Amino acid sequence: MERDPQNPSTQEICRRIYSRTRDYYKEISTGREDVGFQILYGPPFQEAPILFLGYQPGKGTKTPLKEREDGSEDRWPEVSEYVTESWPLAKKLRNIFGTTLLHQCVGLNAIFIRSDSIEAYQRNFDLCIRRQIKEFCLPCVCEIIEAIRPRKIVAIGIETLRLFGKADPCLMGDKDVLARMGTGAGRDVIGVIHLTGARMSTPDRKRITDCLLAYVNSA
Repeated sequence: MERDPQNPSTQEICRRIYSRTRDYYKEISTGREDVGFQILYGPPFQEAPILFLGYQPGKGTKTPLKEREDGSEDRWPEVSEYVTESWPLAKKLRNIFGTTLLHQCVGLNAIFIRSDSIEAYQRNFDLCIRRQIKEFCLPCVCEIIEAIRPRKIVAIGIETLRLFGKADPCLMGDKDVLARMGTGAGRDVIGVIHLTGARMSTPDRKRITDCLLAYVNSA
């Protein structure tokens, strides 16, 4: 029997998390800038070859009000934005993995609240609220990962990996850490420095690419 790439129970779990997040966002956004949220970058394919885990979404191309009006805040895109969008990370992932594979992969945020940068996030939400957001989001992330059961997990940014606890010793890098192994939702996760946010030399960029390809193609 062929597996259902979008198992109904997996979709229902994700829908419930979207609903809970919408209600939670209403609570924490009162009196603050309305920045909106995003959870998934595409369909929650069960047993996806790779689940890419980012720190948090950027501001996006629509205002939060527009996203609520057209309903896009409450649902995941029908096709992975890693395939369809022109932002730098999407382009970088296409260069490394190709569109055929990315069509089957899942993109997920660790922190659902939108922000252009961690610095902007810290300005909008104080430490106490950020801790509450983390305590809300990370169990939801683990629930989604457990439902999807991806074959491999790649954390975009070492700081993303650290959200889930202490990472293992440096996997690759000399003066600067390029990659680490860790765990998330009880699964192995490889974390690499952000593919677009870090200033990397051409040799280091190739090392990261080779490391990622070796990891996702390993048994």
